[in-house]
Amino acid sequence: MPFQILPLAAGLGRSAPEIFFYGIGIVLFVAIAFFAPHRGAKCLRAIERALARIARRRVLAVVLAGLAAFCIVAAMTAFIGVPPPKVDDEFSYLLEADTFAHGRLANPPHAMWEHFETFHVLQQPTYASKYPPGQGLMLALGKMIAHPIFGVWLGAALACAAITWMLLAWTRPRWALLGGLLAAVHPEVLMWSQRYWGGCLALAGGALAIGGFRRVMKVPRARDALPMAVGTAVLLYTRPYEGGVLTLLLGTVLLVAAIRKRIALRDLMLRVVLPCAAVLCIAAAWLGFYNSRVTGSALRMPYQVHTAQYMAAPIFIWQTAPPLPMYHHADMHDFHTGWEYRGYAKQRSPAGLATGIIERTWRLIRGEIRIWFLSISLVALPLALRRDGWMKFTLVLTSVFFAALLLVNWTFFHYAAPVFGLFFFSAVQCMRFLRTWRWHGKPVGLFLARGSVLMCVLSVFATGREVAAQFPDGWWNERRQIMDQLHREGGRHLVVIRYAPKIANTPTFGYRDWTRNGADIDGQEIVWARNMDAEHNARLLDYFKDRRAWMLDVDTRGVKLLPYPR
Repeated sequence: MPFQILPLAAGLGRSAPEIFFYGIGIVLFVAIAFFAPHRGAKCLRAIERALARIARRRVLAVVLAGLAAFCIVAAMTAFIGVPPPKVDDEFSYLLEADTFAHGRLANPPHAMWEHFETFHVLQQPTYASKYPPGQGLMLALGKMIAHPIFGVWLGAALACAAITWMLLAWTRPRWALLGGLLAAVHPEVLMWSQRYWGGCLALAGGALAIGGFRRVMKVPRARDALPMAVGTAVLLYTRPYEGGVLTLLLGTVLLVAAIRKRIALRDLMLRVVLPCAAVLCIAAAWLGFYNSRVTGSALRMPYQVHTAQYMAAPIFIWQTAPPLPMYHHADMHDFHTGWEYRGYAKQRSPAGLATGIIERTWRLIRGEIRIWFLSISLVALPLALRRDGWMKFTLVLTSVFFAALLLVNWTFFHYAAPVFGLFFFSAVQCMRFLRTWRWHGKPVGLFLARGSVLMCVLSVFATGREVAAQFPDGWWNERRQIMDQLHREGGRHLVVIRYAPKIANTPTFGYRDWTRNGADIDGQEIVWARNMDAEHNARLLDYFKDRRAWMLDVDTRGVKLLPYPR
């Protein structure tokens, strides 16, 4: 039996004991539903009535969902501590935020830039993050208020408020409020709220776009088209490819509706297309200006420049591998041509491609159903699909969107954030139908629906424990300890990082590169630089001659900091 549980546990991202206890909990929960479904009915009915009264005031419902999300994620941070950045994406976004906080869109290349090369960061033609500016702007806002994590909390609050606003166009107010509150306790949203690499902002943009689309399908109005355009602009600034796919799908549906005369073409053009075009032209113009400051070309994104300069594998599965870039560091060469390239190469054969698509599809589905007890309501999905045409539309839209994601060589769940709001629509719609199910006259479905919501709320504590378990151990804590040690030493420091041979072939090397600096390298207390040959190192030491120099040896077994050998 344990050998059967372990693969399932690994697939769900849980340990075998957790799978076992969750399974026992669900069995007991379902047993109570069948044999004692009236348990707690009075209390839960009172809570439902209170939320229904709030939901009638739509603005209040949107504000409440956002405020609840902000309080939950802030409380989680207060409980587990401010999360340190752990992977390369987070450091890149934090560099972007630091750049914006300094009042710049990009930093001039450093004179010693070859020593500062790292993953997901440009060094030429400017020193900047490779990512679009959306998440960096949110982190910069948080940094100016107190700390970058504050911007992450605001993103989670905006996402849950936007989901509530979206659902108000798709279902009744009390269910819309419930969907927003369920988003606030979903494990993926909570995970994103304790990381710096985004997810919530793209979720908010997608919810605004989908919510505006649904309203425009009912009655074309400029006041609904504008939020849709704003949401599309947010997607442009956070996940351009995924946002482009979603925009294309929604635009196609609107065009087909106009052709079939379900929407007047004149109204669609005047009240939807023109307002959206005005907003998107402004957004695209600023993004073009940002691109020009970073890459020198308004039409060339930083991501494209980084791909050409560093990546050994293409972005999409149908592309052939580009010419191998020139690398200045053996560890970066080994990583890009090793682990990174293998992820692309294994999908070049039909069997490898099929395996890769299955693995990445499961990763997308698993991200949605990680809130276990809410998934119970999905047993009513066949009934909901038969009775609600918009449920069919949701399923088709999500499936096509997921298929577009699978064209990318690497697929992670936060890539699907733009359509994640539709999961909560599906969940609350299924819950509505589940509530009506009775077994031998007993309100079994009503108990399952109410109880699953309650268990979802209680699952916040389990998610908090899961997030906290990621913090105690890891290279980021070793890095923090060395920073604390150098801070106690006083003065300004230069740390030259020397990696052991072949360390870059470990799958997670790119996630634990120590060469991470802020926007103002020369002004920071501790400068982290890569080790190179004697000639380059001599120039580096001469450039930073006013600093105390150290050599940091990094191996799979640990790190060792020693004074730089003169």
